[in-house]
Amino acid sequence: MGAPGPVRRISWKHAIRRQTKARAEALHEAALEALSRKELDAAREGFEKALAAFEACEDTVGQAMTRHNLGLTCQEAGDLDAARTWFEQSLAISEQEELDGGIGVTCHQLGMVAQLSQDYAKAKDWYERALAVEEKLENAPAEAKTCHQLGLCAHYAGDLGSARKWYGRSVAIFEGLGDKDNADKTKKLLDFLTDYERQGGDVEHPDCPHHKH
Repeated sequence: MGAPGPVRRISWKHAIRRQTKARAEALHEAALEALSRKELDAAREGFEKALAAFEACEDTVGQAMTRHNLGLTCQEAGDLDAARTWFEQSLAISEQEELDGGIGVTCHQLGMVAQLSQDYAKAKDWYERALAVEEKLENAPAEAKTCHQLGLCAHYAGDLGSARKWYGRSVAIFEGLGDKDNADKTKKLLDFLTDYERQGGDVEHPDCPHHKH
């Protein structure tokens, strides 16, 4: 056999890109593990390094995913402004690349940020955008969670009829999935609402103002 021929520039470029992508994915996975342990500084640092690597290899899906997870990290740390910025950047990439799954999950998290900021009208808008994508993708678990959050937002805003509707829809989907735990959690909120209506009491919020799915 003869000696291998010269390696073309494009081959080197592809090899370097593959290595960079593998490094980005490893950094991202380590950051996810740190986030699961609530090691937020380590998670943020890891995601930032992963993002730089995904940008270097021009992996737009990786960039959208990592920006989303930086948003989650900031949200967990209570920095809602930073979380919103990261989520908006992630959403922009997902929309540009037509990544329906990314659009749905990031719209849901933007709803969470608005809800935590007590901007329930904005939260409702984001959740409804998420729900439209979840219905399109037939993602029933995500749909049930988003309906739950829409129920909470309506409840907080004093729209008890809408709250009842969204809670009921969430319960029905969870039950259809055999998810008894989440169905029971939402049922408690529905029962809470029904009890106050029967007693003719004032609109009350659930015990935990930041209850979330």
